[in-house]
Formats: sequence, C-alpha cells, structure tokens
Amino acid sequence: MAGAGHTSFYRRRNGARQYYDLATKSYQDIPGAKAFIILDNYRDQAPVHKTSETILHDIGDGVLCLEFTSPHNTLGEGVLQGINQSIQLAEDGGWKGLVIGNNAANFSVGANLMMIGMMAFQQDFDQLNMAVNYFQQTIMRCRYSSIPVVVATQGYVFGGGCEMLMHCDGAAASAESYIGLVEVGVGLIPGGAGTKEFALRASDSFREGEVHIPALIDRFKAIALASVATSAHEAYKYGYMIPGRDRVVLNKDRAIGEAKTMVLNLARNYVQPVQRQDITVLGRSGLGALYVAANELLLGKYASEHDIKIAQKIAWVLCGGDLTAPQMVSEQYLLDVEREAFLSLAGEPKTQERIQYMLQNNKPLRN
Repeated sequence: MAGAGHTSFYRRRNGARQYYDLATKSYQDIPGAKAFIILDNYRDQAPVHKTSETILHDIGDGVLCLEFTSPHNTLGEGVLQGINQSIQLAEDGGWKGLVIGNNAANFSVGANLMMIGMMAFQQDFDQLNMAVNYFQQTIMRCRYSSIPVVVATQGYVFGGGCEMLMHCDGAAASAESYIGLVEVGVGLIPGGAGTKEFALRASDSFREGEVHIPALIDRFKAIALASVATSAHEAYKYGYMIPGRDRVVLNKDRAIGEAKTMVLNLARNYVQPVQRQDITVLGRSGLGALYVAANELLLGKYASEHDIKIAQKIAWVLCGGDLTAPQMVSEQYLLDVEREAFLSLAGEPKTQERIQYMLQNNKPLRN
C-alpha cells in the first residue's frame, strides 16, 4: 500500500468512506456504509452552493442537502438566506428535493437570540418586525415550495429548529432528538410560525359535535409550559411530530439517508401545496377558557405575572384574537397576529431581562 504511494488505510471519495483492500490492492467502499450519509465524506467535492453560514451538498440521486455552519447552528440571517437560496436553486435546477440536516451534536438551538435581543434593547421594532417576518416567510417556504423538503434532526431541536421541523414535508428524527418550542423561557412566544401551526393543527383535530376547548388547551399547554420532548417518540405526544408524516430513526447517522429516501418517495407524485384559508379559530369563547386556565396557574403560584402575560399572548394567537364568534381565517392572518404578539412581548422590560440573563448565564430567568 505504501509502495503504491498511498498514505492512509481509509479515505473519503465521492461521498463514501473507503478502505484499502489488500487482496485487490485498491480502495473499496466499506460494506453496508451506503445507508449512512456523513457530510464529511463530501468535503472533497465542490459544494453546489455556499454562504457564510450554510453549505449545500449534492448527496446523489438528484437530492440536495443543506448543512448549517453557524455557531451552535443558530438560525440567523445567513442561515435563512441559505435556506431560501437552496430551495430556489433546487426548484430552478430540476432537483428532486432538499434535505435540511447536519452531523453536528445538535440540529439547531433556535433563532439567533443575540440578534433579537439587540433589536429589542435598542427599541428598533421596525427592524425586528422585518426580521421576524423574514423568519416566518422562510419557514413557510419550506412547506410551500414546488419540491419536497425533509428535515433530518438529532440532539437539540429548539425554537426555530422545531418550527422548521413542523413545516417541512416530513422529518427523519433521530430517536435522541430533544424537540420543543422553548421561547417562553426568554419571555417570548414562538414567532417563526410555530404558534400559528399549533392553531392550524388544533383546527384540524376539531370534530363536528365535539367540544373543541380540550384540544385547544393541549396545544396551549405545550407552548406555555415550554414542553420539550425528551425523545423523538415523545414529540408525537406534544404534537410537534405527526404520525405517518414523520419518522423516528434509531441510528442518528442514518437520519440524513432516511430523509433522502423520504424526499425521493415524495418527489414521484409531488404536488405543490397552497396556503390554507380554512383554519377554524374560536375567538372569545376560546380566549375565555384559556385565560381562566392561565389565571389558575397564577393563583396557585405556579407562574409569575409575566408568565401569565406571555400565556395570554399565546392564547390570543391560538384563538385568532378578539373575534366575536368561531370562524375560519387564513394562515397569513395568524402569522400577522403571531408577529404582533411577539413584538409586543419583545418590548416588555421583563422579557428583555430574561433575554439578557439567558445570553449571560445560559439558563432561564423566572421573573
């Protein structure tokens, strides 16, 4: 092997890890490794597209994989631009679909809190409104693109990462995925279409003749208590993942490969979805029930007054605002209501205290 000029027993070529076979005196693919898509194996080939915080890989069979390279895979402006550009490139270039995934310890810890905090501290709400709107539209782009988009997760899938999972066409989630909408911990509500999505999923679970409040309270509690699924299986219980659409992968190194298979299956008969206009929200009747539930937490001293203010904002979005009767609304209407609630909380001094404390101490403040 050394005489032939080779310097390593193993090498990476064309997305595969190879070993030096002594019998044939050549490099061969490691048997059984095709099910494992490890992005380090693609470093020797030029990426399809690259930005300061993303790399777009060709992982074969007409499928692309978008990898985040930001610190802790936070979702800032660079990553959001990379997502939009990758989807556009896949649509225009005739690719079959896109996988969003990486081999880091954590899929994503959520939106860039430092950026949100700076805008909130400086009272730059016009800029923050534009940033939140861009985040919402990017997450919605994952659902309403003309090609299938599937996410592959492992480790922390918090905040914006969870919202991305909820809006893709499917998820191949490693069993060791910790999934949750945790924005309440920093005094905010899920502002990247997550609260809107829970309103939509609650609407889809309503059945004629049934009482709708219990289903709404389940969604409300998941967000208000910042419930984190301690495994991908538990994410079904909280409503973050949907049976039949999302899959659990036991070996995290197989997650991207499984997501690629899902993209290829979806691509055969894929029809671009259209935005929903038929989401049933309960208005004042739902608000009354959720406000009472939140007030009980305050009376029992399970929550602070600021916690209740956040909970009421969550209820406001889930119920579609102060509507006099249950009615159908559009997704964009709920996105606008969600963004307004997010911005109003960002201006609260106690929310800004929570953001600052989290950035400095990496743990939540209960004030």
